[in-house]
Amino acid sequence: MSRQPLASRLQAHFLSHQTFWPAAMLLVWAGLNTLLLATTELMEYRRSGSDLPFWEPLSWETTSMVMILLCVWPLAWLIRFLASRFSLATQLLCHLAALVAFSVVHVTGMVALRKLWYALMGSHYHFGNLAYEFVYEFRKDAMTYLTMVVVIAGYQFIVRRLRGEASYVNESDDSSRPLPDRLLVKKLGKEFLIAVADIEWIEASGNYANLHLNGKVYPMRTTMAALEKQLPGSVFQRVHRSAIVNLHEVDHLEPTEFGDYTITLKSGDTVALSRRYRDDVKAAMSLA
Repeated sequence: MSRQPLASRLQAHFLSHQTFWPAAMLLVWAGLNTLLLATTELMEYRRSGSDLPFWEPLSWETTSMVMILLCVWPLAWLIRFLASRFSLATQLLCHLAALVAFSVVHVTGMVALRKLWYALMGSHYHFGNLAYEFVYEFRKDAMTYLTMVVVIAGYQFIVRRLRGEASYVNESDDSSRPLPDRLLVKKLGKEFLIAVADIEWIEASGNYANLHLNGKVYPMRTTMAALEKQLPGSVFQRVHRSAIVNLHEVDHLEPTEFGDYTITLKSGDTVALSRRYRDDVKAAMSLA
């Protein structure tokens, strides 16, 4: 059994499963929120003396939530993209435009899903006066969009803080020079060094390159093209437009049915090897 404290193990699991954790938390929140709002609608109707089958408020809230969930990942990408390239003023203008698009997508999809749901129940859904109802929904969508931006940006900030960010040890270093033997990582107010030779593989992530080593991921503000020039070619090889691999960490290659390869590292991670880089990698590994 691991002697590592429970909090440290949870943090490590959280950072290494960034597909699972956001999806799980989002689905739990969505389920609870949908149930709460649907039962609230039902109670309000019954309080006024009206009778309403539960499937109706459930359909209203479920269809709205489905459309919101479909917008979460595109919005998360948009937040990262804008933050890495534009000033705050430009970001705000872009978010205003995105808000209108979000509301149109949300309302259109929500109404279409409700009409389908009602049809399956042998009933008919009437949205109401289009202009009035859109303004009504847009007011709510504006608050929803603002909340989503704050929560997603906050989540991304927390993940970056927990992971730490890699940079040059000396600020005078730049992408025109080879990488030094070690990089500086700033994490939760602390600083420590990592050896470049220990990097197992690197993946592109917007304006960042994620450095994978020892089960951890450290983002570094740079490009794959710059890193490819800086890293020693005898050790690090470009294997895909979005990946560079440390050849010392390769366990084996496995061909796919499409003519590409899958690289399995000693850590167990797998990385795609595209046909464009296949011969160079094989030559570097003396497999050609």
